[in-house]
Amino acid sequence: MKADHKQALRQLFFDWSGQEVNGLQPFPRSGSNRIYYRLIGDTRSAIGAYNPDDKENQTFIYMSRFFKNERIQVPGILAEDLTDNIYLLEDLGDQTLFDLIRQHQPHPERDPVVREKVREVMRELARIQVMAGRKMDFSRCYPYQQFDEKAILYDLNYFREQFADQMGAVYRKHLLERDFRKLAGMILGAGHPYFMYRDFQSRNIMVHQDNLYFIDYQGGRKGPLQYDLAAFLYQARARWPDSFRQEMIGQYLKTLRILTPVDEQVFRAFFYPVALLRVLQTLGAYGLRGLKEGKQHFIQSIPPALENLRGLYSKNPILQKCPELQKTLDQLMHSKISDHGFQY
Repeated sequence: MKADHKQALRQLFFDWSGQEVNGLQPFPRSGSNRIYYRLIGDTRSAIGAYNPDDKENQTFIYMSRFFKNERIQVPGILAEDLTDNIYLLEDLGDQTLFDLIRQHQPHPERDPVVREKVREVMRELARIQVMAGRKMDFSRCYPYQQFDEKAILYDLNYFREQFADQMGAVYRKHLLERDFRKLAGMILGAGHPYFMYRDFQSRNIMVHQDNLYFIDYQGGRKGPLQYDLAAFLYQARARWPDSFRQEMIGQYLKTLRILTPVDEQVFRAFFYPVALLRVLQTLGAYGLRGLKEGKQHFIQSIPPALENLRGLYSKNPILQKCPELQKTLDQLMHSKISDHGFQY
């Protein structure tokens, strides 16, 4: 990069708005290399982004314009200078759907506003997946074009290395990897002709002027319908009760049937193995960012994620054919992070 990215963002803001930047407020860093700021002028504001990964930037710009063209609510691209790896986004405020959910804990599903927002999420998710599956150029996806066996095994081994190992689980590696391949083979049977958002959770949904906007989709690829639905309904700290999950699966399927033929029995048969995979992947992330790097939010997410794992254990008969994985999960479900010196 030729110029300091903050100065480059100030110049891009001036070129777009005709106003000098009076305030430049950084957002807390997440797990990615992207850096975000709120840029404030006299009467206008924007979200400025710097990302050194130029290919990811190109993917994000492409997907953003694609979704806008299809009337999906995503932040507008206000200006870009990809030679400096920067761009400006529409400022949608600070409230996420997760904030709204958290305000109504321990039973957010009882609040009528939350319920209606989640029902809207279910409708929009089905539309995003099917519409993008039909029209998106998946060759533009980065770093992966589809969620294949290699990607599934990567997530499972990520869970093993970053969470199971740090929690002291005892297993035979070659047998566990064999079971991983069995689980991956089963999940691949769900089919992959749709758009998979990859990180579809309430933190990635903004609530602005009572409307929902979707963000952080640049890791999307071709994949199974069930993955994003499971990611949302099994987000650890949302703590949805199973009865509410079932209701929202029904809402999702109601919209899905309008958009594309679907065998509900087959869909549900694959849903729980995919949900298990997603929970294991998130435990891997919590292990890396929490147990290894000491980030408190991720540590606090581990107990509810283990609750999700316990709930999914009995819903996955595939585990009867994966004895080493079953044994490993049984150890983890009955462990506490405080027993391993981690506090939350």
